[in-house]
Amino acid sequence: MTKGKHIEEEGPWKNLTNDIVALVLNRLNTKSDLCRFRSICKPWRSFATPIQPHLIFPLTLPPLPLSYHPFSLSPNLIYILSPQFSHNLNNDVWLTKVSETGENKWALLNPLTKHKFYFFASGVFRERIDLLGFGNLEVGRSYRLQLISDHGDEGAFDFEEFSSSISLRKVVVRTGEEFCVLGLYGYGLIAVWNYGDDNWKIVETGTKEKRNEFDDVICFDGKFYAVDRTGKLVMIDPAARELIELVGTTAECIGQYTYLVESNFRLYLVNKIVNPMPNNYFDNEEGEWIVDKNSVGKPLGFNVFVLNEKEKCWERVSSIGNKVFFISRDATFSVCAKDLGWSKGNCIYFEGLTGYDDEADMSFGLNAGVYTLEDKAISTFGSSVDRWTGIFWPPSSWFVQNEEYPECEMQD
Repeated sequence: MTKGKHIEEEGPWKNLTNDIVALVLNRLNTKSDLCRFRSICKPWRSFATPIQPHLIFPLTLPPLPLSYHPFSLSPNLIYILSPQFSHNLNNDVWLTKVSETGENKWALLNPLTKHKFYFFASGVFRERIDLLGFGNLEVGRSYRLQLISDHGDEGAFDFEEFSSSISLRKVVVRTGEEFCVLGLYGYGLIAVWNYGDDNWKIVETGTKEKRNEFDDVICFDGKFYAVDRTGKLVMIDPAARELIELVGTTAECIGQYTYLVESNFRLYLVNKIVNPMPNNYFDNEEGEWIVDKNSVGKPLGFNVFVLNEKEKCWERVSSIGNKVFFISRDATFSVCAKDLGWSKGNCIYFEGLTGYDDEADMSFGLNAGVYTLEDKAISTFGSSVDRWTGIFWPPSSWFVQNEEYPECEMQD
């Protein structure tokens, strides 16, 4: 980058008054946000030196019900990376998730799952990777939890290995003055933790005889929402620990999985219909019944809805325009097709089931794939890189040191 180019890019930002810059700075709560803030221009870099003490993450949380260890909470940031100052639409981007694993240590993850990228060839990457040296667009966030041992060792437990024991399914966060963490755990139960509290507080989701079992949660427009498999949508008041029903059961919501997605300042519901049980068939040559494990969770169809806030109902849609949705248990987010270098979007990436045979599907999970709304077609990922998985893997040549395909893979 030339000096003239840098000055031109600083533009009017360097002329903002200190009080406005302070307002921006005080709303940052991750090291990654602070690094990007400092990269805008020299005055901002000076203003943010030394590193500000108000950064919230990593954050220590108390134990959840049925758990004995506290947690460390930190965000995973999902980026679209591209060559600096690249304006071509050659699909020359890389969609990746960045997770802080220690002091100035980061891991790269598959953004559709929680699988790490591993690189075996020496010299694949430059000795030091500066994400600010690339075009970087943050498109989503998820949150990573680690159990903390009695000795205060954050790395002693891997939350992913122990999550089944406490059944914590998803965590969402509301930042700002009313900072709050909401967790979906067990059979659709909800717990909230307000900044400064000693314990989590349980939100009652119904009577023992008729309890709501929620499937997904989201923080949208500064408010918490939860949805169950029937499309019932509630808003959650974390202070009063109350549920406010906004939308009742929706007849067209017939799938086994529901996901909430924010896109263009509107709230969407994606309802995924899958084959719930494995198919069995008789093998004449072997003379025995065979269980087809690959048929478990096989996607059969999708229904997509948008929230009509005025009428308090879900409206079914046949198109999401030029958007691309990404849905998983870990996070949901929406991306403009042009930011991926595509001419059109109107499709949904969805996760697969994990814990089966991940070797043949690049660790995306069993039956992961893409649903295109225009023709209602479902394409599951194959064993090799194709036009759908290319945004995840392999990393683009401009990101690695060697021009040849590096020896690398994704693993749990």
